[in-house]
Amino acid sequence: MIDGLLASENIVHAGALLYLAGFLFRNQLILRGLIIAGDFVYILYFYFAPDVPLWGGIFWSVMFTVVNLGMIGLIVADTMHFNLTANEKKLFGLLENLTPGEFRHLLGAGKEELAAVPAVITREGEILDKLYFVLDGTMTIEKGGQRWPSESQTFIGEIAFLLARPATATVTLEARTVYFVWDAEALHRLLRGAPALNTALSAIMNKKLAHKVASAGVLMNTIGLDYQTPKA
Repeated sequence: MIDGLLASENIVHAGALLYLAGFLFRNQLILRGLIIAGDFVYILYFYFAPDVPLWGGIFWSVMFTVVNLGMIGLIVADTMHFNLTANEKKLFGLLENLTPGEFRHLLGAGKEELAAVPAVITREGEILDKLYFVLDGTMTIEKGGQRWPSESQTFIGEIAFLLARPATATVTLEARTVYFVWDAEALHRLLRGAPALNTALSAIMNKKLAHKVASAGVLMNTIGLDYQTPKA
């Protein structure tokens, strides 16, 4: 009975149907799981159905299974984050569009810093070769002779980074301010090789820039200063 079933075309159709079912899913875990199931069916067929096992077919089916298992492991790892410091976890929560895997790549390209004394990180009109994210602390922004305080938990230098233009304002971090910094050229190289991360990070920067501009406008109106939106 079993030999007859394995020798028939039914087992071939079963494997093909598992493949087909997998290709109907966008979820990579489901897709690859069904492909592995299909490969397992083909391995049984290649071993039991012919008079002599088809070792070539068995070998490649095993190889496909190993590759898919490896990719499943990477996908699962990409959804998890390990060994993050408290500040890194806080940063991850603020960069809400990134997957844990994308965040680890971004984190690996930069470093965490603490301003021991007040530090100027950007100067209006000067070329900027860094991108900053101020996590905790206070900072002062100066533009066109006007100065105002700004909240943390935002990018600094994102306009220069996105548009390859000089810094639009002078930003001074007060002492004890925690921030992350990336070399702009190195980060651009990373993003060129990671389109999904590039798209997600650009969306986050644009969203935070819009919030920053709106908050600055409200503050300037409150204290009676003339604030002009940075030109793109």
